[in-house]
Order: sequence, then structure tokens, then C-alpha cells
Amino acid sequence: MFTAETSTVLSPGCKKPEMRKPPYVTGIHVGPGEATAVVLDAAGEVLGRGHRDLPGYHSGDWMAASEALRVAVQAAARQAGIDWSQVQSVTWALARGTRSGYVHRFADLAVEMWPGASVNVVNEPVATLVGGCNTRRGIVLMVDTEAVAYGENERAEQAQAGGWGHWLDGGGAYALAREALMALARVADNDRLYTTLTDRILQALDLGNPRHIPSWLYDSERQTADVAALAPLVLAEAEAGDLMAVEVVACGADALASAVDAVAHRLRFQGSPFPVVLSGNLLATNAFYRHLVAQSVLTRLPEARPVLPDADAAVGAARIALESLGYPLDGKPESQETPAPVWVSEQTNVLTRDLDLRTTQDIVGLMHVEDRRAVAAVERVLPEIATAVDAIAARMRQGGRLIYVGGGTSGRLGVLDASECPATFNAPPDQVVGVMAGGVQALLFNGERHEDDSEAGRQAMRDLAVSALDSVVGITASGRTPFTLGAMEEARRRGALTIALVCNLPAPLAQMTDYVIAPLVGPEVLAGSTRLKAGTAQKLVLNMLSTAVMVRLGKTYGNLMVDVRQDNEKLRDRARRIVAQICCVSQEEAAAALDSAQGDLKAAVVCILSGVSPDVAKERLAQAGGILRAALTEPECRNPAAKPVF
Repeated sequence: MFTAETSTVLSPGCKKPEMRKPPYVTGIHVGPGEATAVVLDAAGEVLGRGHRDLPGYHSGDWMAASEALRVAVQAAARQAGIDWSQVQSVTWALARGTRSGYVHRFADLAVEMWPGASVNVVNEPVATLVGGCNTRRGIVLMVDTEAVAYGENERAEQAQAGGWGHWLDGGGAYALAREALMALARVADNDRLYTTLTDRILQALDLGNPRHIPSWLYDSERQTADVAALAPLVLAEAEAGDLMAVEVVACGADALASAVDAVAHRLRFQGSPFPVVLSGNLLATNAFYRHLVAQSVLTRLPEARPVLPDADAAVGAARIALESLGYPLDGKPESQETPAPVWVSEQTNVLTRDLDLRTTQDIVGLMHVEDRRAVAAVERVLPEIATAVDAIAARMRQGGRLIYVGGGTSGRLGVLDASECPATFNAPPDQVVGVMAGGVQALLFNGERHEDDSEAGRQAMRDLAVSALDSVVGITASGRTPFTLGAMEEARRRGALTIALVCNLPAPLAQMTDYVIAPLVGPEVLAGSTRLKAGTAQKLVLNMLSTAVMVRLGKTYGNLMVDVRQDNEKLRDRARRIVAQICCVSQEEAAAALDSAQGDLKAAVVCILSGVSPDVAKERLAQAGGILRAALTEPECRNPAAKPVF
């Protein structure tokens, strides 16, 4: 486990260093097994660099380690053409996992080597961030065997995600290899699945059968690095199109982006551009993975500016030393990995750029991978969905309506969800309403031209006489459809609760509504075709909104639809089974109770369990606000026969 907190130690008893012209500073990156030292001048130019393998000081060989550090520093000073005594400030950047007890050892060594100089000791991510973009305001994503995201803001607040170690970090080399081995095991158990990972991994490990992998993996001498070394192979197979490898790598990229997102949220970076330095051997050496990670980061954080490192951690440490002498960081990263997209759903998906060259199975497999990423995007907005549900239900209890508004695919999904509510929950036809740009005709035929008519959206809200008790959900993948914007402007003017369901941020719709639900699904399988992932995510959210609202309104008892409309024999049979299950009676008794209650399922249940007449049952239900559980005077059925048997 690693925590990227910064500590600064000044040499004890030293005077303020005398300024020389020009001042020289040194940064030393102490990595696992190696150390790199650099010398900078006042302009930040690298004058010299020294490198040395580093003995394991954690194992107690501090004398050998300190001597190796001296050699690295001497080499940097010699190349810079200076004596190291001319250095006025020095910064140690210590690798992840360095125990806190060693901080003072490094500080003491600096005092010995540079009497009178200022000394800073920081952790590796701090120096990597400054080296990567020459500023402290930003985020660095370091991906090697493990993975960590670290950031600072203009208020010097720090945040970190990841850094839990190889077992728990997602997206690092070890994690990719671990997930690939798990996928290989699934394929070995199921001959309907296939992955090229099987042959490639067996060949790399010189094994003859997948069943030999556990012996290799659980060998007492197996090292973490041995497993992590499989990651480049997994990335190569993903880039070549193997679906199992693609899914592993896509999940890894999303895990890394989630870490960056968590840091950005804690540092309140949303709303203005900020750099994200993509660092570490795995990202530096594999452009495919780097592009995929950058795309996933931009999906969640459109304000992010992914960049390749401007310089390494040793230079970053030296820049921190220079900063301590009063020379500010200029914060101007030079090399951008990708430009900031304006509209993420219109971007080209890294995984499907050669879609037309793929086999049919590959096409549907890639779509499946992307659909699973859409489901994951919905998971990230569950708190916002729950908040919206409670707000909608509160108004509907007072007689308000739930109104969906949209055009194209989004409008059709809203109309579909609204049309299901009467049959599923016996909701009045005007309680959940779908409004489609272009009307009924546009449901079946191309009516996309109507999406551009903002006045038509306003008029639709006037025609429905939208009021303060109503809840209006604007559905648009882009967040900028004129019809939907016009409708939401009018709904807001009339005092209705307004909710934006969008798949892109920033979006005009999100800036004008009370609540925002934004499952950010990223670039589509077909660039711009939001009927795919965006439509899938919107359908899932609409399912949750309408179902959870109806549950809150008492339309269910447990998970049983006790307000189901009985318009055909299938639904009448379902009603009998529901009454029989709740009351632990036969279907014949349930049918008789339903007949007595004139088909009112809730009243039939109250009649049986409370022993009252249908009229009394209906009166109790009315007093309970239609909530069956609240209307019952007897405890619910506890008969084991009514429970599922496994």
C-alpha cells in the first residue's frame, strides 16, 4: 500500500542558502533497484544526468545504497561541468513503497552531501506529476506492475486513488495478466468459448496444457513480476482483435480512468481543463493501451487533457528543488496525447476502428464488450438515479405526472417506457407520458428533422398543461437536441421538476435542469450512432426510474406486481398466482377472492389475510395510500411452501 503525501525536510541548523549565479539544483529519483540524478540550472535546463543500479536498502544494505546514490549524483554533476557543492537545493523523489523511516535517512544523507542546501523529500508520484507537466495542478496516472493516480490542485490539496498493491489495483500489468489467466481458465472449462490467449500464454510459459497453469502460478518461487510480464502479450492479442483479450484490456482501461475520475472529483477539477500525465512503462511502451486509457479518461472527464510526460521523475524532483528557491513552475505541457473532444459520442472508438474488416463474430463480440461498458456507466450514476426517483415519487403522490421528452432513439425509448407502465403497474394512461419529437408518425418512420424544432418542444409542454407537480425527464444522448431543450425550458418556466438524461458532458441540457443523470458511455461502436451504447444506457435508466418510482408508490408487494392490469388470460393467471403466493392459499381460493373483489388484486389479498369484506379491504387500502403492506393488519405469509425452493 502506498500513500503519496509530500514531506519537506530542511537541513538542521543551516543558514538560508547563499544565492549563486546561476543557481544549480539536483533531483534524484530513487526507484526500485535504480537511481537517477539530474542537475538543472535556473532556466530549468538539464545540464547533467547520472544513473546507477541501487542495492536493496530495504533489506538493510543502506551503506551500499548511499554509495550508489553518491555515484549517480557525481556522474550528473560531472556531466553538468560543476562541483556538486554548488548545488543549492536538492529533492529526493522516493519510489512507491518506501517506508517512512527512510525519509530521514535520505534527508540526513543530503545534509552530509550538500551542507547548507535546502532539502526536499517527496514521493514518486509528486515528482512524476511535476516532471510530466511542469505544474502541481493536475493528475498523474502511473501504470506499471501496479497502478496509482495522484493529483494536486491550486489549493495544494492532494488526492490519490489506487496504489493498493498488485492484488488490488486495476489496470496495471499484474491486473491485466491476472484477468487474462482467469479468462483462459473460463475458456478451458467451456468449449463454446475461444481465445488466442490460450496458445500465446502456454507458449510463453512453455506449458503444454491449460491445466498446467496453476502449478506455474502457485509455485513457491513465483514472483509478482513473472505474472506481470504477461501483460504485453495480453495487450498484443487485444490489439490483434481477440475478444477475450479486448474485454480484459477494456476493463483495465476503465479501471484506470475510474481512478483518475476519483482523484479529479476529490480535487474538484470539473469545469476547467487540467493535465493528466500518462506515465509508467506500460503506457509508455504500448500506444494501443495508452490511446484506450486516454479515451476512457476523456469519456468520464471531458475537461482532462491527457499528455505524455514532458520529463521524468528525476527532472520533476529537480524542478521542485528549483521551485523551493523561488522559481515558479510554468505549467506548460508540450506534448498532448489527444485533443479534448467536444462531443464524446461522435469520437472514433479505439476498439472498432477496423470494424468492417472483422469477422461477423468479432463484430457482435465487440458490440457485446461495449454494451457491458455501457452497463458499467449506469452503475456510476446510481446515486443520481435514486435521488431523482425520490423527487419524482414525492410529486406523483400528490397527483403529478412523469413525462418523458425526446427525439429520435431517445424519444422512442421514453415513449416505450411510458407505454409499459399501464400494463405493468395499472397506472392511469396519463400518469406516465412519453412525448416524441414529430409525434406518433416519428415513432415508426424517420422523423429526425423534428428534433431541430425547439418551439415544438415548448408547445408540447403547453399542450400537456405541465405544472409544478409534474416531473419532466429530457432524454437526449448529446444533451443538446433543440426539441428537448425547448420542452425543458418551458417545463422549467412552469415550475415542473426537470431531469436531464444525457450521455455527454458538458451539455446545454445539463446546465438547465434540477437533476442530471449522465451515464457517460464514451464513443459508440459506430461513431455517432447513439442508438447503440447511449440507447442501451438510457433504456436501463428509464427502467430504473419508472420501476423504482412505482415501487415507492406502492405498486409492488416485495417483488410482486400487485397492481398488474388483468387484460388477458396470461395476466389473469399471473394475478391468481400472486394472490396465492402472498396468502399461501390455492389458486382456486385466490380466484374466488379476486372475483369477490371485482379483480382488485390488493383488495383480494387484504380480504384473505385480514378476514374482511371487499368493501372494508378497499377502504383500508385507500387509507393506506394504496400501499398493500400498510393496509394489512396481519403479518405477511411465512409459509415456507410459498418461498422458492433451490
